[in-house]
Amino acid sequence: MTDNQATTLLGRDEVIGRKYPIFLERIVFVIIVVVFILGYEEVRDRTGDGMISIISTWCLFPFILLFSAEMIGRVIQAINRD
Repeated sequence: MTDNQATTLLGRDEVIGRKYPIFLERIVFVIIVVVFILGYEEVRDRTGDGMISIISTWCLFPFILLFSAEMIGRVIQAINRD
């Protein structure tokens, strides 16, 4: 029998780096959720009535917030890259 050593799919040598601060991304996500809860009414009031209000309040506003959270997360990843 042959030795069964754990390898990666491409046979690369993996190096263990620093621990990733996932708590920072979680904090950013919680802040984004709080901003949505607190800012929902303001966005709804500023966009008026009708379909535009519904789309901007329930689609565009959360999309912009989640996009912002993703970009902040990528900045955190870039800062912590080895």
